[in-house]
Amino acid sequence: MTATTPSLDLASTASPDAQHGYYDIVLACFVGLLLISGIGATKLFEGPRIPFISDLFYGGGPLVFDGGAFLFPLSYVIGDIMTEVYGWRRAKRAIWTGFALTFLAAVTYWVVSLTRPVAGFENWDTVLAPVWRITVAGLAGYLAGELLNSLVVVRLKSRMAERRVAFRLITSTLIAELVDTLLFCSIAYAGTITGAELFNYTLTGYVYKCLVEVCIVPVTLLVIRYLKRVEPSYRPA
Repeated sequence: MTATTPSLDLASTASPDAQHGYYDIVLACFVGLLLISGIGATKLFEGPRIPFISDLFYGGGPLVFDGGAFLFPLSYVIGDIMTEVYGWRRAKRAIWTGFALTFLAAVTYWVVSLTRPVAGFENWDTVLAPVWRITVAGLAGYLAGELLNSLVVVRLKSRMAERRVAFRLITSTLIAELVDTLLFCSIAYAGTITGAELFNYTLTGYVYKCLVEVCIVPVTLLVIRYLKRVEPSYRPA
């Protein structure tokens, strides 16, 4: 008699989360946004000059941004989605994962900058080799801001259950982005630029990031509703 080897039906043996869950995709998007924003943040650039606001706060000059402004606010949006749908434990795991990989990226850029470049590649070191003061500022602001953001969402949800989701998201953003922006700007640039420039950079970054996240709340709510409906692990509060 010939022994037969039973075939493995991976689809039938996979857990419901493995078949239908989106946590891995949300986590990948979250970490990807952090890494891309970290590279973009190495460039400061001038934004528009806004009548009255520029005269009142910036001495008539333009607003100042860094390249992280394009994508970094979306990391808070993803953080809101993770916390609202997957809970504090999974959101915290994602935040620490993002922290570890961002730190690994900075160390890798530093190690690469120690190597002798081939002719024509000298500029790489000036672009990506980390300035450790800015790296520490970014990691501190990110960790404090993201943890606080998720914690505020969780605490408010424990009181409001499934009600007033938009209020929870906006409130957490206003609080967490303030801490994130103050930590990053003060650690990274205090004493290296004028007080007026630091105020310009800090205020512009905070207001801009909050506006982006507030404007995108309708989309965030649609994503949250969809994930709550399709995630087999989600349990209403």
